[in-house]
Amino acid sequence: MKIENNKIVIRSAKLDDTKQLNTWWNDGKVMEHAGFPKGLGESLEKTKRLVSENENQLSQRCVIEIDSKLVGECSYRIYKNEAAIGIKICDFNYQNKGYGTELLKLLIKFLFEDENLNSREKINRIFLDTNLNNKRAQRVYEKIGFNKVGTRKNCWKDQLGRLQSVVDYEMTRKDYNNL
Repeated sequence: MKIENNKIVIRSAKLDDTKQLNTWWNDGKVMEHAGFPKGLGESLEKTKRLVSENENQLSQRCVIEIDSKLVGECSYRIYKNEAAIGIKICDFNYQNKGYGTELLKLLIKFLFEDENLNSREKINRIFLDTNLNNKRAQRVYEKIGFNKVGTRKNCWKDQLGRLQSVVDYEMTRKDYNNL
């Protein structure tokens, strides 16, 4: 999978990307907003296994490039005509510059409009969640057209044992077509 728009590229992760992905996943500063202030503690071998699962799969782990530089990751998991997505700009120098909005729009367009993908599994709904404290992400999701469908209070504990709450969002094909 590869999506290109000006200086932004979203593409399937390759084995060459595993070292950078592993570095981000094990960095507590990068992963803190996801509830992992100590990082994931994953081995490079496990990261390689996860990335190697990309081949010929409907669901994908992807990397984000801006100006030919690896700056983040995203993923989509498709099951029964629905896609769960996640996106993270890991390079702090590229945060708060509007890239998240642009990246999400590109990914959503791909999921709803790509003929090859939709001939295999027509996507009728995209959903995601974010930490209740991540107000910046919530503003972006709502600006793009996602609908807040609920909040799950104190539904899990982070690495430090603190209860965390999550906000759930969705965008249906009808919502997308009405944008």
